Amino acid sequence: MRPMNLSYVEQGQGTPLVLLHGFPFNSSLWQHQMRSLSDTCRVIAPDLRGFGRSEAAEDTYEMDLLARDVLRLLDTLAIKKAVIMGHSMGGYVTLALWRLAAERFSALGLIASHVWADSDEQRQSRQQLIAQVIERGATAVAEALLPRLFAPRLRKDAPIVRQARTMMLEARPSGLMSALRGMMYRPDSSDLLPQIAVPTLIICGDSDPIVPPERAEQMARLLPNATLVIIQDAAHMPMLEQPQATAAAIRHFLAAIRHPRAER
Repeated sequence: MRPMNLSYVEQGQGTPLVLLHGFPFNSSLWQHQMRSLSDTCRVIAPDLRGFGRSEAAEDTYEMDLLARDVLRLLDTLAIKKAVIMGHSMGGYVTLALWRLAAERFSALGLIASHVWADSDEQRQSRQQLIAQVIERGATAVAEALLPRLFAPRLRKDAPIVRQARTMMLEARPSGLMSALRGMMYRPDSSDLLPQIAVPTLIICGDSDPIVPPERAEQMARLLPNATLVIIQDAAHMPMLEQPQATAAAIRHFLAAIRHPRAER
């Protein structure tokens, strides 16, 4: 499949900051961070292929394909270099984008994401979820994922849980299945870590069962120029659970890039 034109939202002026949402969400995931960072950044949040207002096609959304869509968006916006950060699946897309065009990065970020390929057990779980989506649509994804996304202290009827559920239920089955296939067969990217020379921010929730802090710490040790921030009282959705702390982590990281001596 060819790259497609992505729907996106944009706010602010300054350093281009591209925020890529995770599965099975859309660009509205970043609402707080967009408002908070738009005073110093040109924040761009696309809907990845098959999600939000971007078109969907029934196929396998390989991470390279999703990355080429983002490259097309950068070209459309005449952005030569950007800080590109991805949450969960968006992190996999960010890594694929680094393989394709490392020269387009001024900095990189992985938020509740990691570099390793799926295990056989994880691939089997994704295949089972695809079968459930065929039968029950997006409801199957919401029921499977929601229990693992938020810190245990959070009530199941909390507003941000309802917000996440709404985004999930809005996702189209074709996009869900295509993205699940793409994640299932994505390559291991751990070999990239020593090669990522640009400043790299890793954000992890302290109670994330999907990307626990020890995995984030392992990645940080292998990166030449890493900043690791562990968000307290958060699991896999720090931008919703602790929106101010997540925005502050990104802001401080960007400030250190602009004024490295002042931040020492």
